[in-house]
Amino acid sequence: MKALVHAELIKLRSTRMTAVLLSATLGLVMLTIATNVPGVFGGTGLLSLDDPRLFAIVVGVGFGVPQVMMALLGVLAFTQEFRYGTASSTYLSEPQRTRVLVAKWLSLGLASVAITVVTLAVSVPFGIALIRSQAGEVSVGAQLLQTVSAAFAVMAAYGVIGVAIGALVRNQIAGVVGVLVWMLAVEQIVVPVLPAVGRWMPWGASSSLLQLGPSYGFDGELLSAQMGGLVLAGYAAAAVALALRITPKRDVM
Repeated sequence: MKALVHAELIKLRSTRMTAVLLSATLGLVMLTIATNVPGVFGGTGLLSLDDPRLFAIVVGVGFGVPQVMMALLGVLAFTQEFRYGTASSTYLSEPQRTRVLVAKWLSLGLASVAITVVTLAVSVPFGIALIRSQAGEVSVGAQLLQTVSAAFAVMAAYGVIGVAIGALVRNQIAGVVGVLVWMLAVEQIVVPVLPAVGRWMPWGASSSLLQLGPSYGFDGELLSAQMGGLVLAGYAAAAVALALRITPKRDVM
């Protein structure tokens, strides 16, 4: 298993798309943070500059785009085997397909830790600089620590779900488009418009875990952080179970 995970990490590191996605993601992280700090673009925002929750929420909001990136990386990690015709050689070297799946999940989990750290390395100082540039208050408290801890869990969960989607769909274009449409269109409409429904969706659950309700303007309408974590874990577990059940029974091509 160690060799399989190492091979998957090499694939992730050596793929040009990974570097492109990471670069674009970090740029969008800064843009997202800037749009959520009152006064940066002339707006007042939903939180005031002296709100002690502001810094924690700004850091949490910064993980919106990285969540999408992790899901896409998960999809690409599996579907590229079929796009480039390497699935046969992969399964010849390791006939147990469940081990291949587990290796991809573990590699995405490790990658999620690295990407979360890099995102924090950008979002924390950038958020502090923007808030202070507007004469705002930067509070480092329990909510920030909870948000940072939740970010590691959220990123790992989306990586796992992405791999499962790739294993189930196998077509790279369909998988990528499906993830983008669902995360950037469907959930972005349903969660704000129908929070009673949207809070049970993956994005709503991750927003609950990251305690981002105030940033959307419906504080109290999302699930609790604990319940959001359980719902997101449930989605990840269901995706894993479905992929483990279906993948070993399908033809390679």
